[in-house]
Amino acid sequence: MPHVRSPRVWGTFSAAGGVGSTTLTLHLARIAGTLGYRTLVIETDPRAPIREILGSSSPYWEEYRLGGAPIKSEALPQTHQYGFSLLTRRSAGEISEELFTEICTAAGNFYDLVLLDNPKFHNPKMKSLLIVENNLTSLIGLNALAVVIKPRIVVINKYSSKFKKKSAITGFVSDSEIFNVPRSQELGLALKLGVLRKLSPHNERKLTNIVSEFLNS
Repeated sequence: MPHVRSPRVWGTFSAAGGVGSTTLTLHLARIAGTLGYRTLVIETDPRAPIREILGSSSPYWEEYRLGGAPIKSEALPQTHQYGFSLLTRRSAGEISEELFTEICTAAGNFYDLVLLDNPKFHNPKMKSLLIVENNLTSLIGLNALAVVIKPRIVVINKYSSKFKKKSAITGFVSDSEIFNVPRSQELGLALKLGVLRKLSPHNERKLTNIVSEFLNS
């Protein structure tokens, strides 16, 4: 049966390559699951990095068709061992915007939180989280992306006080809620051999605060 909570749909975007957006997305999903929220991570990247790292099982994107019967809850992905569901892809074939919209609508009927990892398309209900690092490359990407996606939340990942770019970042996203996640090895290489590394209590609290922001906005 569809849930009674209003669904939250969030897209997680990266301001530059290698800033850890996929890693953080999966940890946010894991934490939401432990808090009792039915959570779905949707992967649209043709490279399917989540599938390669965590593994996957049916259903895949390729199994859904436009124009068929309404998607039922049993046709959506089941809960992963980390407490969230994952919809990924089996091939690098094109995903149409129409199918993307239909899947997002169906997911919103059955999940409390839907996280779209670097989505190619826009969903009308989607709010945006932008992941950056406080370095020049990420700042340039932030400058280009912030105007387009208008992020509600900005996460400065692998944050280090040794770098002085935070003030520039906050200048570009003055209307966003900003979180600093400290630089640490666990977040730099959190995905390995199908395992999500356990986070330090400090970083776990940081990401739990972000999840609370997801669910209360």
